[in-house]
Amino acid sequence: MRKVTVFLLISTFLLSGCWDQRLYKELSVISVIGIEGHIGDIKSYFAYPSSNSDPTKYIVLEGTGKTLRETRIDANKKTEQTMDNAELTTLLVNEESAQKDLYALLDVYYRSAQSPMNAKVVITKGSPKKFLEIKDTSSKEIGEYYYDLITAFEAATIYPKTDLEIAANLMFSEGRDLGLPYLIISGDHGLPEGEGMALFDGKKFTGEHLNLRESIFATLLGDRKAHFVELAYFWNKNDKKVQVAFNIVNFKKKKKVMQDGENINVQYNIDMPILITEYPPNQLDRKNERKHLENFIKERVEKDITSMFKKCQEASSDVLGIGEDIRAYHPQLWKEGKWKEIYKNIKIEVKLNVKIIRSGSIR
Repeated sequence: MRKVTVFLLISTFLLSGCWDQRLYKELSVISVIGIEGHIGDIKSYFAYPSSNSDPTKYIVLEGTGKTLRETRIDANKKTEQTMDNAELTTLLVNEESAQKDLYALLDVYYRSAQSPMNAKVVITKGSPKKFLEIKDTSSKEIGEYYYDLITAFEAATIYPKTDLEIAANLMFSEGRDLGLPYLIISGDHGLPEGEGMALFDGKKFTGEHLNLRESIFATLLGDRKAHFVELAYFWNKNDKKVQVAFNIVNFKKKKKVMQDGENINVQYNIDMPILITEYPPNQLDRKNERKHLENFIKERVEKDITSMFKKCQEASSDVLGIGEDIRAYHPQLWKEGKWKEIYKNIKIEVKLNVKIIRSGSIR
């Protein structure tokens, strides 16, 4: 027994410690990174907290170089601590930079074991530096602020859930294109504001984006309803503008692909039960009134969906994944390298059935 005890005691001295441990006090923990420029002449911005007691205080380091790795090395020279990406929440990429090859800008993060794959990827209008200058307007740590902002849009079904991992899969997908959050800086408050969905063709940002309402329908048709969907319109009824607002309770869609030679017709049949949340004229207990309102909503939503499809086709961006169905169920229509040519010219029809199932507590 004594021999065993002595052996165990001696063994403890031979045990190694945590060879890869990193102490926070020795690190600058980066939560948001901004990227602008192109490979060969690129600039990155690294934001990290500067105060343990006040999360709203942070420092932004700027690095330049020919590659993303060089920009990090350059920025690292300007801090007394080593930069660490383990808590990265958001990557802000300038729209002009993303138009050439988004994957080339993100490759360095995919190859790092420290980079969280659930970090959000966002396209910005203008320099991402502007999006890191919100110290006096945010009550949160900047990484938390941007992560919460994007997840709030996802919860409202404006954007499909997308992160570094999902973005990589879609950039290499042949049947579906990537759609990313597109942010601008509000002129009135200087705060980031959602402008819609940035449309991609493969690895390249097309330079086009959907507006917020079109983004909702692209998400509903290409992905699914998240936690909730709210929409509002003005109805010019009897020469009076009437506000109409509603929540989409459910969104059941069926897609049918029809072929006539090389011509393709895609038809969506949609059932959309709704809850009316704003309608001052009331009288929704009357059948005719409800029918007129349902028809108005049907026409406006079909118009928005048609506009969304037109933008996607003109941008050669299949964010709804129509190509996935074509490739799986109609392989004779799938032509290697020619799908996007076909996609631009396919006819897409939408047949919508709107049903008011609740109209609130006021009749």
